[in-house]
Amino acid sequence: MSTPTITSLALLTPGNFADDDPYTGLEETLQLFEYGERLGFDGAWIRQRHLEHGVGSAAVFLAAAGQRTERIELGTAVIPIGYENPFRLAEDLALADVLSRGRLQIGFSTGMPHADLLGDLVHDGDWRGFDLSYGRIARVLDHLRGDYLGGPDTVIHSPGNVQRPRLQPHNPGLVHRIWYGARSWS
Repeated sequence: MSTPTITSLALLTPGNFADDDPYTGLEETLQLFEYGERLGFDGAWIRQRHLEHGVGSAAVFLAAAGQRTERIELGTAVIPIGYENPFRLAEDLALADVLSRGRLQIGFSTGMPHADLLGDLVHDGDWRGFDLSYGRIARVLDHLRGDYLGGPDTVIHSPGNVQRPRLQPHNPGLVHRIWYGARSWS
């Protein structure tokens, strides 16, 4: 029998903070990512949580972590897709990935924890008829692929240029670093 070999080592944290001092906890979490990189860890992952003393926006946190690290993979475990607008989330993740020089590893889950408290607030009313499952994740992936919006002649005018519209910044590698997290109660 062969001995198992560890080929990758990563840390995972919820980014906890005190109710009356969130900055200190978030700063300590960023320092943990920096320390993990100095120790030689291959990855540092954040849990995204809502209504809890933890990181509520993985994309924003990982953009900050990307500016303070150079090599370590930066991941999410996981982003509950039910709370997210697929286009806006894809924009935020693409920007964070570019700022980290292509080091993001993005994990998604379906559903909405605490839906009874947040569902109506997030979706401006009754959310129970919305597709909060894999279809929503597929929409994020479609946006990350960078397909152009509109027909072949559709352009938008911005100060200084004319361009075909698509998610910006476009980073074609990110769509290949997406994961799905699942659990079973059995």
